[in-house]
Amino acid sequence: MPISDLQADILGCIAVNRSPESYLAGATVLHRKPKSPRYSLDLDFFHDVADSIAVSAERDAETLQAAGYRFEWLLRTPSFYRAIVIVQEQQLKLEWAQDSAFRFFPVEADPHLGYRLHDADAATNKMLALAGRSEIRDFVDILFLHETYLSLGALVWAACGKDPGFTPDLLLDQAGRHTAYTQQDLDQLSLREPLDLRTMKKRWIAASEDAKSLVDALPSQELGCLYLNAQQNPVNPDPQSDAFGTLTRHQGCIRGAWPTLAPLA
Repeated sequence: MPISDLQADILGCIAVNRSPESYLAGATVLHRKPKSPRYSLDLDFFHDVADSIAVSAERDAETLQAAGYRFEWLLRTPSFYRAIVIVQEQQLKLEWAQDSAFRFFPVEADPHLGYRLHDADAATNKMLALAGRSEIRDFVDILFLHETYLSLGALVWAACGKDPGFTPDLLLDQAGRHTAYTQQDLDQLSLREPLDLRTMKKRWIAASEDAKSLVDALPSQELGCLYLNAQQNPVNPDPQSDAFGTLTRHQGCIRGAWPTLAPLA
């Protein structure tokens, strides 16, 4: 899986410091999955409360230095910390920051990472990132998610629940504006294997068309939700299927929640 040996070592070293108040987020959550297309170049740790950022960052620094790692601070402010860990010729950037506590699911305990953001929250955050900035890594990640986790349509639908300023059409339009990349841009990423940009753009066009059809068919009053199956896993909704009515409509909330099923009368 595209988590480098250095990343795995660092994550394992400081996993004991993770908690629901200081958890792994960002692309690394997505790239721990098998066949992920690229390596993330940094580790991001999110916090619901700004006051916990400094405590978390300093504790991680102490743990890594005690383990023999060379550790250097690059930036320390009340709301954001950045550092690098250096091992021989390798460097790894670490960042500690505050993020919104509004999410679909609670932060999850992870046997290797300590605590991490739920996949659905990492995926919808990535969708909003693609709409908000022009970074080819977001384009690569969203296509990977579309084909292996939740479709582009399901992602834009749910992401609107995290940012009510968006509609699905606007989110798709903004994301599409940020896909004018070159093969050279793609080749500069740390990829598991080479990717062809022309093929990826064809996949994006097909995904966008499918997404537009899906969001047009979904009930407008359910905008912003994830659709969960009986196992409480997010799934791609099909409004034309008989099973659509049985799916749980799951909305986000502060700190996230698992849906509860009402007892049968």
